[in-house]
Amino acid sequence: MTDLRIDIRRGALITAALALLCSLFLVLPASADPAPFDDCPPATLCLYSGADGAGERQDFTDREVRESYEPARDGTTLSAKNNTALWACVYGDPGFGGLLETVKPGAEDAYAAGAVSSHKLVPSRALCFTGYERCPDNRVCTFAEPNGRGAMTVHLPATDATTKNYGNSYGAAAAPRSTWNRTKKHVCFYPEPAFTGSWADPADTSGQKRFGAYVVLRGDSTTVPAPFAGTFRSHELVNGTAECQ
Repeated sequence: MTDLRIDIRRGALITAALALLCSLFLVLPASADPAPFDDCPPATLCLYSGADGAGERQDFTDREVRESYEPARDGTTLSAKNNTALWACVYGDPGFGGLLETVKPGAEDAYAAGAVSSHKLVPSRALCFTGYERCPDNRVCTFAEPNGRGAMTVHLPATDATTKNYGNSYGAAAAPRSTWNRTKKHVCFYPEPAFTGSWADPADTSGQKRFGAYVVLRGDSTTVPAPFAGTFRSHELVNGTAECQ
């Protein structure tokens, strides 16, 4: 009789344990949803067309700098995951222009529709605020925004047929706000297309004081101040600043 009671109790304990185990399996979900941005590969900046890493994903490595996107994808990014060791610089306009947002390494971010049109990956956050590095060697580059940001124009020096000045003449559309002189000569900027003109001093109420050419020395980059900003229409390359018109 003693052995029978032990077997009955042992059987009851096994039955209870099996029932508990089955109940645990019943409450487990069939499959867990992936965490937001979980699909972003290592060493990659991932841009998504939906919030929180949803929608279509675009991947960029640290070797891919995008000053603008294809028209169908421009402004479509709503979230991002910076899965690189670099800082991600995200801009509202093409050419690193417009509103700037930075995403530190390993971080995520969200955007309003139409807010992202270009980006770059850089070693430090400070480099997000400039775009001068785009200018090729031995060229004069002008930019639509301060600090080398926005649309860039690379000027190829040529001799003007009329004035014989070695430089470039361009229209009002250029309206540069910053410039980098990467040549071995100095640059003289002018407010007239024919390498001439001067600027009135806004502080001089008599209107008698005027500024001549705006000079950028060889190798220098600068944000152009008032009253010169947005008014350049031509420039010439000179060996000495005394040669400016």
